[in-house]
Amino acid sequence: MPTHAPRRPAPAATSPSPPLRTTNASIPDLRTAHRRVSLTRIGVWVALAAGPVALAVACAMPRTIVAAAQPKTTAPSALRTADPAGAAARFCDLWLRSDAAEADSSTARAVHALAPSVALPNPSAKAAQLLQRTVAVRSVRLSAGSWSVVVAAQFTVRDDKVRSSGASESTGVRYFAVPVVATDGASGPGAFTVTSAPAQIAGPGPATVATSRYVKQLPADGALVSSLAPFFDAYLAGIGEVARYLSPGTQLSAVKGSGYTKVRVDQAAADSEKAIGAVPGDGTRVHIQARVTATDATAGRWPLVYTLDMTARSGRWEVTALVAGAPAKDSPSPASSAIAGGAK
Repeated sequence: MPTHAPRRPAPAATSPSPPLRTTNASIPDLRTAHRRVSLTRIGVWVALAAGPVALAVACAMPRTIVAAAQPKTTAPSALRTADPAGAAARFCDLWLRSDAAEADSSTARAVHALAPSVALPNPSAKAAQLLQRTVAVRSVRLSAGSWSVVVAAQFTVRDDKVRSSGASESTGVRYFAVPVVATDGASGPGAFTVTSAPAQIAGPGPATVATSRYVKQLPADGALVSSLAPFFDAYLAGIGEVARYLSPGTQLSAVKGSGYTKVRVDQAAADSEKAIGAVPGDGTRVHIQARVTATDATAGRWPLVYTLDMTARSGRWEVTALVAGAPAKDSPSPASSAIAGGAK
């Protein structure tokens, strides 16, 4: 029998993919993953540690810092101020015209609408005083919402004893203190209630007036007074342009509808000797007070007083500010000159 050689096992199939090889590239990946895990653990511990610290820091911080971060708001009531002057004057007018004998009249009902618990007067049928008008002259806040308003009542006084002489009527003024409670309305003028009948009081006395600062009398033919005459003609009577007599930057409009046909400067005084004599150097400023007489179309004469701020420029005096009604001790300023006109 033929002898057959033993069969050798078939070689294993060769894989199409390259054999797996261990390289150094896998080592950084493992290190990175390990580092990330470590950082995560550290972050957790830091967060846990920072929690109590942050809480302690927040508690230790002054509360003023927290309050400063809050927006500052103003109470709506602080933005409005109830003024009871008009209501008090209206009440006093109605009360003086009312009559307790006519409690159902429209006047009496109007009084009780403002003052429900106030008693009405009972005037005589031959009243010697006839009410003309009432005006509030002073308001004093006594407490929150509580006011005392002084009202002046003007009367025509009749005197039958002197009727034959033609002087049967004269003017008299009486003063009343009216207690008022005022509340601010959410979107309106507010509400007012007169709490009791008015009290007649003595009228206000004269206030102490300080010595005038304008003691330097200016000559009528001097440079400054000569510049005032055409200025007042333009300002009060409309003769010429006001702008010609103003300093650069000063804005002042002429008076409209005054009815004056001419103006005369009667007297002027200054607070400095620089206003006397020739015009000083450019930029020199003085304060003056001028007394003028304005004449209307019917030959009526009206004495008027003005306080002015004058500035020298190019050999003449120019008006820098004019203040109507300034006391003799005060002088024009940028803030107050806006009342009538000043430098802008």
